[in-house]
Amino acid sequence: MPSLRQPVGPLPASIYWRRRVVVLAAVVAVVALIAWLMTDQGGGDGGSPSKAAQAVPSQSPNQSPAQAITPGAPSSGPAAPPGGGSGGAGGSGSSGGSGGSGGSGGDVSINGTGTGANPGSGGTGGGGTGGGAGGTGGNPPVNTGDVMKLPVCLSSQVALELTPHQQPNQPKDKQQLVLTVKNSGAACRVDLGRTASAITVSSNDRIWSSADCPTEKGNLWVQVPANGSQGETFTWDRSRSKPECASPDAAPVPAGNYQVVAELTGISGEKVVARAQIKLEG
Repeated sequence: MPSLRQPVGPLPASIYWRRRVVVLAAVVAVVALIAWLMTDQGGGDGGSPSKAAQAVPSQSPNQSPAQAITPGAPSSGPAAPPGGGSGGAGGSGSSGGSGGSGGSGGDVSINGTGTGANPGSGGTGGGGTGGGAGGTGGNPPVNTGDVMKLPVCLSSQVALELTPHQQPNQPKDKQQLVLTVKNSGAACRVDLGRTASAITVSSNDRIWSSADCPTEKGNLWVQVPANGSQGETFTWDRSRSKPECASPDAAPVPAGNYQVVAELTGISGEKVVARAQIKLEG
């Protein structure tokens, strides 16, 4: 055994050690090669990377990348127009908005409930087909060319009616009031913008007004048909407000009777006023 640790021969010992390392490395390489060949033969089709890759279908040369990753089939028909109803195109005026939201503590919306002797058919997304009368459904046209061609309603031909639409039974219930502008003359236009049409709730003190802190202050001109009407809905959440968006009293509004005054200044002449009384429960 000394010859294993101390090589004997005419050459230096380092040469014999290098030979032993080379022989050992060759033996290890042969053993590893035999083990790899045995593993490759026993793996079957599932262990071959080339065969596994063949299981993935290749993309056709005529198929675009977008079609290959599209999750669903494209629609075969034309795209539906936004806001479309079952009818055709609307009248000559473009569709109008429903009006902006009201001030702090409430919302305001134009109803689109205008009526007249010859009302247009109206639509869910646009104005009526007639130029002289309002639609019976959807939001009325606002600030459109046809509306702006009409004369401004005179205070002498306009009357207001303020009607509580929903009486709240709980402290968190909202109070709704409908303001109806009635026209006794020819078709005309009124401004139902937040600064031209407003309601104020009061008891012994002033409680809330839709004109105190409006989010939109622009004009909202709408048509009032000849001998017809146009509605506007005010929603009050029973909170308080102060002019110019000042911080109101945080005290809750108690149950009881309250007076509501509606004022319309978006006409030609003196402002028109309507009054109503509401009772808050809870």
